[in-house]
Amino acid sequence: MNQVSNRPHSFKKNVLITRPEGQQQGLMDALSNNNWQCFHQPLLRIHPVEEQDSGFQDIKNKIMNLDLYDVVITVTSNASTLAYDWIDQYWPQLPLNPQWFAVGQSSAQPLLPLGMNINCPQSRHSEGLLALPELADMAHKKVLILRGKGGRELIAQTLTERGAQVSYAEFYQRSPVDISDGRLSALLSQQQIHYALVTSGEMATQLANGLSAQVSEALHLIIPSQRIHDNLINLNPAQKFAGVHVCDNLDAHFVIGFLDALYQKTTA
Repeated sequence: MNQVSNRPHSFKKNVLITRPEGQQQGLMDALSNNNWQCFHQPLLRIHPVEEQDSGFQDIKNKIMNLDLYDVVITVTSNASTLAYDWIDQYWPQLPLNPQWFAVGQSSAQPLLPLGMNINCPQSRHSEGLLALPELADMAHKKVLILRGKGGRELIAQTLTERGAQVSYAEFYQRSPVDISDGRLSALLSQQQIHYALVTSGEMATQLANGLSAQVSEALHLIIPSQRIHDNLINLNPAQKFAGVHVCDNLDAHFVIGFLDALYQKTTA
């Protein structure tokens, strides 16, 4: 869905960033340095597993036994950020055995200071990861997936079908931020914000349900995958926005180029 606004003179280079608290600053700094004014409203809160929580001992056991796994896969930057402290604590010298994989560079980045070599697909999504030749024959291999509670089961299901024994280390859970009080709608309207970067269909649906119709109809969403785009079309939230646009690389310089091109298109 790529409708072009017919109100070009109201558009400014203002963008809403919806990443969780603590994950937005690098992107916002890069955008600000390239003439974009950024506004931050997290749509999800990240709640790390703590010592009193039921999943704490399970994580500890799996991290302490990293050397027993053939493959370790991290699927989110949140999981990698939290896993860093665990691995750093229990493995002053990294185990030699696991091969490390991530669905994209942003997922891999927090773990790189530990010195591991992490394989990433160029396509930066689960389907691309599963297409890597290193993951084709998984017979009798033990796999650990680093993630938050919930989420897609595609990687685990596919690797299990290929013969792997798959486990999860779930470092956090998410909760939605309530935006139904009208303050975000007022901000977007007052600041003339017509672009928003969201990283999941869940976030897009939150915006669709939480914003006033007048505001959402003037808002262009930037999302990271065609799968999310197709789901939004099928579930109808996409119809509430001026446009839904796929930017399949959320590294800062790609986002800047994508936003600049979209701005030119929507103000032409």
